[in-house]
Amino acid sequence: MDWVTIAFWLIGTVIVMLGPILLIHELAHFILAKMAGVSVEEFGFGFPPRLIGLWRGEGRLRVDGTRVTVPRGFKLPAGLERGDRVAAITRTGDEGHVLQRVTLLAADESETKQERGQVDEAPRITGTVTEVDPGTLYSLNLLPMGAFVKMTGEEDPSDPRSLGAQSKRWRLAVMAAGPVINLLAALLLLVGAYASGLPTEWRVKITDVAPGTAAARAGLQADDLILAADGERISEGLDELHQIIRAAPEETIELEVKRGRQELSILATPERRGEDGFLGIMMAPWPADTGLERYSIAEAVRESGRDLGSIARMTLQLPVMLLRGEVSSQEARPTSVVGITQIMTFSLQQSVEWRLPFPALQTMSLISLALGLTNLLPLPALDGGRILFVILEAIRGRRISPEREAVVHFIGMMILVALMLLVMLQDFLDPIIPWSLLQ
Repeated sequence: MDWVTIAFWLIGTVIVMLGPILLIHELAHFILAKMAGVSVEEFGFGFPPRLIGLWRGEGRLRVDGTRVTVPRGFKLPAGLERGDRVAAITRTGDEGHVLQRVTLLAADESETKQERGQVDEAPRITGTVTEVDPGTLYSLNLLPMGAFVKMTGEEDPSDPRSLGAQSKRWRLAVMAAGPVINLLAALLLLVGAYASGLPTEWRVKITDVAPGTAAARAGLQADDLILAADGERISEGLDELHQIIRAAPEETIELEVKRGRQELSILATPERRGEDGFLGIMMAPWPADTGLERYSIAEAVRESGRDLGSIARMTLQLPVMLLRGEVSSQEARPTSVVGITQIMTFSLQQSVEWRLPFPALQTMSLISLALGLTNLLPLPALDGGRILFVILEAIRGRRISPEREAVVHFIGMMILVALMLLVMLQDFLDPIIPWSLLQ
C-alpha cells in the first residue's frame, strides 16, 4: 500500500473539501459576533498549535469613559486588563482618540516620570481602564482543518464585550450562525452538483485482475472500460455486468472493451464457482459520456431540497430505526474526521477521474448538512447545547449560573473528545473505505 499517495490525497481533501466547510462555520460565528459587538480575541486559520500570528485587527480601550481606538497591529502591554491604571498618548483621528502609546501606572500614580517629562504635543488620557479589546489576532495554525473563533466570555457576562453579556437574541444568533450557514451551504453545494451534471448511464471499469483467473487468461487488464457484454450495452453499471457473468459459468462471453483510445473485442469464459460464473476482476462504476443530465437552477433547487429533507428526516429517525432493527449498528456507526475524510477523498478521486464535479460536490453537501445538524443537537459544548441554555434562561426568566454552565460545557467537551478519539481509532483500524482504494 502506497501510504505516501494516500497521505497526499487525504491532506489535499482536508484542504480543498473539508477545510472550507469548517471555515464557513467559524466565519459565520465570527461575523455575527462582530455584529453583536462581542470581542473576538482570535480567529485562527487551521487548528492549533499556532504557527504564526498573521496580523492583529483594530481594537479599543475605554479609559474612565473615554473611548480610545487601538490601531491595527498595535501591541498593548502584556497583562493589561480592566481595572488597571494607564497613561495613554493619543492622536485625534476620524473616530476620535487613536492610541499612539500606553503605559501601565501604579495604583496611586497619576503618570510616569517619562510622561511628566514630555511636552503636551499630543492628547494624554490618564485613568482606569474600564474596557479593553486588543483587537482580533488572525493566526495561521498547524492543522489545515478549517478555522476556530475564540470569543471573550462565552458564558461569563462580567465583561460588557463578552458573548455572555449580550442579549438573548444576539447570543442565539451568534451560536446558531455556524450550523445555519452549513445547512445553507449544503443546499447550494447540492444545487451546484445537479446543475453541473448528474450521470444517468454507467459503464464498468476494471480496477484489478486476479492472476490465474479467466479474466487474466482472456487478456483483460486493469483500467479497461467494459462497454458491452454479448452485444448488450452496459448502461446500469456493476450490477448489470455482475448478473451477466454470474449467469454464464463456463460459457464464453464477448466483451466490448475500451483500452485507452482503442476499442477491442475480447472473449472470456467465466469459471464455475458453485452455481455462478466467476471472472476474476475487481470493478468500479464509470459514467458514460452519453449519459449526463444537467438540471436547470429551479430543478436543481427542487431536487436538492427534496434530497436534503429526506436525509434530515432519516437522520432524526435513525435512533428509532436502530431500536426496531431496520438498520444495523454497522450501518449506523458514528464517523470521525478520519472516516469523513476517507469518504470525501474517495469522492474527490472520482470527480478527478471522471472529470465531473458531481461526486465531490454531493459529498461536500452531505458532510455540511451533517455538520449543521450535529451542531444543533442540544448537547453540552455544541452550539445546540449553548442555545438550549439561552432557551432555558428565557423560560425561567433568569440566567443559569455562568459557573455552572461553564462546568456543564467543560464536562460535555471532555466526553465528546473521548468519544471522538475512540471513533477515530475505530475508523483507522476498521476503515469505512479500504485504505487501498484511496491510492
